[in-house]
Amino acid sequence: MILTETGEVGVHVGDSVYVLRPSLYAMTQIGEPAKIVEVYATVMFDGLEGRAADDQFADALMVIHACSEEDLCDVFGCYDEQLRYKSGAADPEHVLPLARCLLRHGVTGVQKPLPRRADDEPEFVREFVARDHVALAVAHLGVSEREAWQMTMTSLVGALRAKFPPAPDQSPGARAPTKEEHEATEEWFARIEEKRRKRTLH
Repeated sequence: MILTETGEVGVHVGDSVYVLRPSLYAMTQIGEPAKIVEVYATVMFDGLEGRAADDQFADALMVIHACSEEDLCDVFGCYDEQLRYKSGAADPEHVLPLARCLLRHGVTGVQKPLPRRADDEPEFVREFVARDHVALAVAHLGVSEREAWQMTMTSLVGALRAKFPPAPDQSPGARAPTKEEHEATEEWFARIEEKRRKRTLH
C-alpha cells in the first residue's frame, strides 16, 4: 500500500513498483540540518539556468535517491565517477517536480495553512533538525523512535494537529509555511546564488 496522502510516491517501471517515502530519516540522508534547508531552497527555486540549473538537478536527483532504500540508478539515473549524468528509464524532466513534492512532504509538511495573527512576523528556519521532530512524535504521539523516523512531516503535522487542535500558533507541529515564508526562502537563496556567481567570476 502506498500512502500518497502522507507523501509516499509509487513509481511504476515495467512490472516493478518503487516506493519513495520522504520520511524524517530520508531527509537526514540529504545532509546536515543546514544542508537540508539549502537543498530545499535550491530545488524549490524557479528560473535557474546554466550551471545553477545543473546543480539544482543534481540536488533534486539526490533527494529522490534519499527517499528510497533501493538502488534507483536504472530508474532515474546517476552521476558516474566523472560526475557525468547517465539517465535511467524515467524522463529527466520528471526529476525536479518529483523532488519538490517529496521535499514538501518531508520538510514542511503538506497541510492547510493555519490562520495567523496580523502581527506575526514570517519566520525563516535555517536548519531542519529531524531528530527534534522525532522526539516530538515520540513524546506526544506515543510512537516508538523507529516509527517516528519513518513518519513524514505531513503525517507528523497532521497527527499533532489532530491531538492538539487550535489555538494554531501554540500547537506543536502547527507551523506550516506561508507564502511570505516561501518568498523569504527564495530571496535568501537568490542572495546565495549571487555570492556563488561572484566567487566564480573571480
